[in-house]
Amino acid sequence: MTKPILFPVADGHVDLVYDLMRRHPGTPVEDLTESWCSLPRLAAGNVRVIVAACYCQDACNGPLTASGNLRSLLQYAEDYLKVLPVIRTPRELAGCFEGAGAPGALLLLENADPLLEYDPEILRLRGFRLVGLTHAGRNRIGCGNKVEFPSGLTEAGRSLVARLDRLGMAIDTAHLSEPCFREVADTFSGPLVSTHTGIRAFCDTPRNLSDQQARTILGRDGMIGLAVYPGMLTRTGEADIHDYFRQLDWLLQRYGPRGIGIGSDFGGFDTACRDLEDHASLPRLAGLLSDAGYSDQVIGAVFGENWRRFFSGLLGTVPEEA
Repeated sequence: MTKPILFPVADGHVDLVYDLMRRHPGTPVEDLTESWCSLPRLAAGNVRVIVAACYCQDACNGPLTASGNLRSLLQYAEDYLKVLPVIRTPRELAGCFEGAGAPGALLLLENADPLLEYDPEILRLRGFRLVGLTHAGRNRIGCGNKVEFPSGLTEAGRSLVARLDRLGMAIDTAHLSEPCFREVADTFSGPLVSTHTGIRAFCDTPRNLSDQQARTILGRDGMIGLAVYPGMLTRTGEADIHDYFRQLDWLLQRYGPRGIGIGSDFGGFDTACRDLEDHASLPRLAGLLSDAGYSDQVIGAVFGENWRRFFSGLLGTVPEEA
């Protein structure tokens, strides 16, 4: 392999809040040097922007617990992720890509069950632009992709989707069941993404994207972020950087580079992908792409420019009257 190459990176899904709460409770991210998603490892990979997920667990779904759980997550992020500036405008996004300080953070709500009580307009004012409607299970909005016999959106879910549409939000389809995915694609006019996913042609699980789902997202100028979780890369659940490269290469060959990016999900799982264990390993991946004949322009697009373009448009969206 040629010498590793550094490109400005935007990671479309990092479970930083979950990782801090689970492994380093009560510790600000800037005080951690050896953690999975530490500032030194982000810097080693030249990561300039992350999409930081606020993950509401299915166990907290429901009218008595969901909104309280969300509020506690928001407070935790405010207390312990202060060093990461929240990106709210295209200008701030450009500043993070071109700056040399700590990475900027775009905000994603993963599992929107709390939004049946917590006003989504307030969430938007706090800097959130991405919403995943479900996690793996069933909630009051619809079914996640681990539900054995899934159905589509509930009435409350349809109402929420319409509200998110008016607010100019994007929907993250990463955990949606197929019936919910189809209904959202048919009724939601805004951007669709899958922030952290794999490809069913390599690992046939409902958690991964089918060819039709990928075409739907990319056909609407959305984004697909390829995850590093071994369980989405191979049928055995063991993977290395070459397994990741094979899926990424397949996406690029099949669909072209526009709309393809990184969505590592670092912090959100427990098993390592060999030689792609954290953000510091990303230059190796750039080297593999370069050795395979991909131009610096294509590699730069996959590593950051595609997410930058997408979020520049999303952050510039003016909401309708809600």
